[in-house]
Amino acid sequence: MQSALDQFRISIGRIRDLIALHNSIESQTMTGTDVSDMLRAALVLSVSALDYYVHEVVTIGMLEIHRGNRSEPAVSANTTQSAFSRFQVSLGGARQDRITALDIASWLENEIQQSQGYEFLQQSYEISALIPTISNSIVNRLNNTSWLESEIRERLGYQSFQQADKIADAIRYISDKKLWDEVAVLMPQTAVIAVHIDAQSSLRAAKTAQGIKQQLNSIVDRRNKIAHEADIDPTFGIGSRWNIDEILVSEAVDFIEILVESIHQVL
Repeated sequence: MQSALDQFRISIGRIRDLIALHNSIESQTMTGTDVSDMLRAALVLSVSALDYYVHEVVTIGMLEIHRGNRSEPAVSANTTQSAFSRFQVSLGGARQDRITALDIASWLENEIQQSQGYEFLQQSYEISALIPTISNSIVNRLNNTSWLESEIRERLGYQSFQQADKIADAIRYISDKKLWDEVAVLMPQTAVIAVHIDAQSSLRAAKTAQGIKQQLNSIVDRRNKIAHEADIDPTFGIGSRWNIDEILVSEAVDFIEILVESIHQVL
């Protein structure tokens, strides 16, 4: 799952470059030139980086569970199956595995011929001598999960993992840990910052699971104002927008970066 974190780090680096570019342009432009939309873009991109990380880490984690390289989450209270086991895939997606099972003899012959060569099949062997070859062929087939990856990406692709509760729901597919409780233990005190919701108010959350969730949700709420409401402040005249500055955005980016690093440690 390291690739998901590596991609997130690259995204955060690009976002910091955008903030730096904003600061450089602002310091060189004439008074009255508004380049604050660069900061709004940076805030939206930071939440997008978080969203993409959750999608990737859950997809990779589910594939690892399917392959037997990661433990399936424990069954939660009042359920008979884990969230992973309850994940639904289409019959069409699983059809190729069924076809293989129904014609296992032909499939094995083809696999062995491809891996060992035609001459290998023309000789006689003890069953015990063939077991390693057969076993390797079956393991390789089971590890070919491109159809399952497509199914997971399609089903998760309709969902956004930005709000704290939605992220916790996604992580349950691959882990039974109490996500926000464990993240709260790992988050450094310096990550508890003031995140401005609008020009008049701000939220300083305590370093608790609930506080971290509130802090994240306030950032996502501001992202939604930008993405869905053009960041318009309806209490003022036409064209008025909620206040935004480099400190506000940098704090939000710092928080999201530390948050993802902490989530990854939990997993």
